[in-house]
Amino acid sequence: MTLRVLLAAVCAVLAGCISTEPNSRRMTDLSGPELFERWCASCHGITGRGDGPVAPLVKAGVPDLTRIAFRDGGEFPGEDVRRIIDGRAERPAHGPRDMPVWGWRFYDSTNPDDSAERARVDMLISRLVDYLRSIQRQ
Repeated sequence: MTLRVLLAAVCAVLAGCISTEPNSRRMTDLSGPELFERWCASCHGITGRGDGPVAPLVKAGVPDLTRIAFRDGGEFPGEDVRRIIDGRAERPAHGPRDMPVWGWRFYDSTNPDDSAERARVDMLISRLVDYLRSIQRQ
């Protein structure tokens, strides 16, 4: 691994650690592509093909998210993708879960209204799922 790749990976990881709680107002304003770029591209790459600057450090490998439907027989498995993003589903046969549990990461525990906060997190994850659906290729 070159020093440039290692430096890029360290910078991406540190950028993700700057804040422990995402700003609710700003997060809510982000579109699916913006959420992806901000939270997912460091591993999955800006185009979703698994070639982000942190990808070489992920032992289990980073999947090409533009081929989800292809790997699932041509249908995009929206609910399965949602469950993987929010942390309800794991794929133990594929090794450890290196991906953050975004359902918890997006959740603002300072919000006293749990149901409203869960709805906000579901909305953010829906935007990511819709974006991933939109970047599927043959």
